[in-house]
Amino acid sequence: MKSVVIDHDILGWGNERAEDLLKQCQKVLKVGSEPGLERRKPDTNIASYCKANNCDLLTGDVKAYQSYFDVGVNKVQISRRTWIGGRTDKAVFLIEIVE
Repeated sequence: MKSVVIDHDILGWGNERAEDLLKQCQKVLKVGSEPGLERRKPDTNIASYCKANNCDLLTGDVKAYQSYFDVGVNKVQISRRTWIGGRTDKAVFLIEIVE
């Protein structure tokens, strides 16, 4: 996998798995960690960042893909990577830009 952005809604999960993710990815970035990935900004900012920097996104937001179309991406691939479990029982989705 190329570089990946961890969305803010699953940062705890991403922090717990940072070492494993680094074995699979070139680089792991987190929302809130650098310019262009600021917290509390519209999801279109994350989509634009991923588009400009050729990154995938790991998120728990089932509707996050919609922002990619808003920034000019024509096709995405979405896969469910895992379940967080525990009290949230939340899925983790991988969003990849296809074109």
